[in-house]
Amino acid sequence: MKNLLFPFFALFLLAGCQERKVEYSTPETAELRIPARQQEHPGKKLMETYCYTCHSPTAPMMDGRIGPPMAAVKAHYLMSDPSREEFVQQIVAFVEEPSADKSKMRGAINRFGLMPYQEFPDGTVEKIAEYIFEYQIEEPEWFAEHWKQGPGEGIYRQQGRGMGQGMGQGQGPGKGMGMQGQNAADRGLKIALQTKQFLGQNLMGAIQKEGTLHALEFCNVEAMPLTASMAEKYKVSIQRVSDKNRNPQNQATPEEDALIDLFTHQISAGKDPQPLLIPENGTTRFYYPIVTNSMCLQCHGKPGDIEPQVKEKILKLYPQDKAIGYTENEVRGIWKIEF
Repeated sequence: MKNLLFPFFALFLLAGCQERKVEYSTPETAELRIPARQQEHPGKKLMETYCYTCHSPTAPMMDGRIGPPMAAVKAHYLMSDPSREEFVQQIVAFVEEPSADKSKMRGAINRFGLMPYQEFPDGTVEKIAEYIFEYQIEEPEWFAEHWKQGPGEGIYRQQGRGMGQGMGQGQGPGKGMGMQGQNAADRGLKIALQTKQFLGQNLMGAIQKEGTLHALEFCNVEAMPLTASMAEKYKVSIQRVSDKNRNPQNQATPEEDALIDLFTHQISAGKDPQPLLIPENGTTRFYYPIVTNSMCLQCHGKPGDIEPQVKEKILKLYPQDKAIGYTENEVRGIWKIEF
């Protein structure tokens, strides 16, 4: 099984301190008008929040992809023609206890490895599965042709359930994530999620080419330029701060320490954390938590659980590192976006 460290390196390890010109993929800016009823379903935002980092519709088909797009997940789980209740139960059963026996995507496991166990707020997975079943969801530009060539061609043509008509018709990368008409909380969340996804895709490409330890050097050099490019795209300020920072430039303020404590309380209580907005002097600061799971503990876990070579590399690149000692489902830091 492939090393499952990769997708979570992308989320919690990034903390650059130098700048140089680099070549990297850029997220698309196209937008998709989604019916109001679909926008209102809570599963849509939950899917974008919890799933798109690994199951992004914007990542290329090959390089930089961490997991199959959610459109592929939906298509495979619909192949047995389940009822709504069966579909939700199958998704929930796999997420609660990931295993090859429960998966309907053996090819994806062979390519990406088995999805690691993760904790989610109560009811989150059910809402996501309901949304996936009931609505048309975003798909990569390449997916329509790819799916028609595979074993699921017949199910792909089904009407309803968001499959068949409409899929493959103007739903390329980044669509459905537009900023027009959004309130400040939604705008900030979209920017945070797209930035997290963008960083993860580029880091994954570096890992695939040069290996896991190279990720540390990649993050050290490239994370801030990549984040700056997203800030420029959206004309905002983007930063990740922590009370236990790896990069000294990412030290949280006392006020932000209090926000980390607040998010920590929400996560510990099994709640779905909500973005926080702080208006000040004509600007708005947006905050949202970065939460650990089992894979990120490879670099942010307890000292005894971190591989010696990884620990050595961390201390070499970040002599003042504080970002260790975490367990699963803890707030590692927060997104800070000003606009």
